[in-house]
Amino acid sequence: MNKFNLVQKLIDDTWLVDGKVTELPAGDTDALYIRPLLHLREAVPLGTKVLHSLTLDNNVLTDIIEDRRSANIAYLENLLRSKPLELNPTLALLEQRQKFGGASQALHDFSERLGQRFGTWSAKQNVRTFDKALEDTKHDIIENTSLLSSHLPAILYIYHQEGSAESKLEWLSGLIQSVNIPFFQLPFYLAALLFLTKEKPELFRSKMLKKVRKDTKLMSRLDEQKKNVLNLGHDVMLPSLAIFPAGSQAALVFPYIATRDYLLQDFLGEIQCTAIMPLPNGRATGAWELNPNGRLYTHLNSAIIQYLPRREHPGSEVDRSIRRANLRAFSNSYLEKCLERKNTI
Repeated sequence: MNKFNLVQKLIDDTWLVDGKVTELPAGDTDALYIRPLLHLREAVPLGTKVLHSLTLDNNVLTDIIEDRRSANIAYLENLLRSKPLELNPTLALLEQRQKFGGASQALHDFSERLGQRFGTWSAKQNVRTFDKALEDTKHDIIENTSLLSSHLPAILYIYHQEGSAESKLEWLSGLIQSVNIPFFQLPFYLAALLFLTKEKPELFRSKMLKKVRKDTKLMSRLDEQKKNVLNLGHDVMLPSLAIFPAGSQAALVFPYIATRDYLLQDFLGEIQCTAIMPLPNGRATGAWELNPNGRLYTHLNSAIIQYLPRREHPGSEVDRSIRRANLRAFSNSYLEKCLERKNTI
């Protein structure tokens, strides 16, 4: 007797321009990109709750709240009506809480917009409860963002050096493996993308390159450099956290991301998740790989396979705690090196 169900994505990669589905937009067209992250059929035990979750980035959430790009939002509305797809603004709302003091009002405005579009919203009466839950969760998200962003100062430092993308990946890999710190797969893929944009800018849209230059800019003050690193870190966090089942027991999240950010669009297009494995406390980890149709696979696949840091055994909780402490010191040292590099450019 079959004890598993096969779950497949509800939609394929979708590019929207003014509410109309199009091929990969030419040039620097302002487009909304919807990307399913899990690209293989997933076998799940019978009885597993499957949540098809459309995670919004901060740009798309703001479009909804401020009633911008209405044709794209109307498309999302029709998509949610026609598919068993849940709208997930949680990560974007949490990101807002790290940046400005009007986040509670933004949540209220978001609930009003949903009420106008869908007639009623069952969670509208619980806005205050949700608002408090977001505030309570904010610190955990900040901690996770900081953790996943800890490799970024070294990535930025190497990005601003001379050399090929492959040589920079070798350099980064050697740095990471020379100290006892955690290994993260998605930041390494992001590093490969950033290094490739510098070596072969002709492969990318000009607005994508402009966004990379903004996000990789070296600052003259430590607090500004930390802020820039955390902003870039959100591009790594979104696919990492989009697979979390949170408080849903015996559930698999089948994640999709909707974004207008040029860098995040290109990053999502270069990666895919082949399996999701649940972890304690409402977390999950993904088996990530390069998209075989992407530029990283075409130009850097062999280098990434060779240099991607790997650890066969995670070790004890004490070992992991030591690595996290080492990671903070490693990250801080490269923040300082970024400031030094700023003065030499």
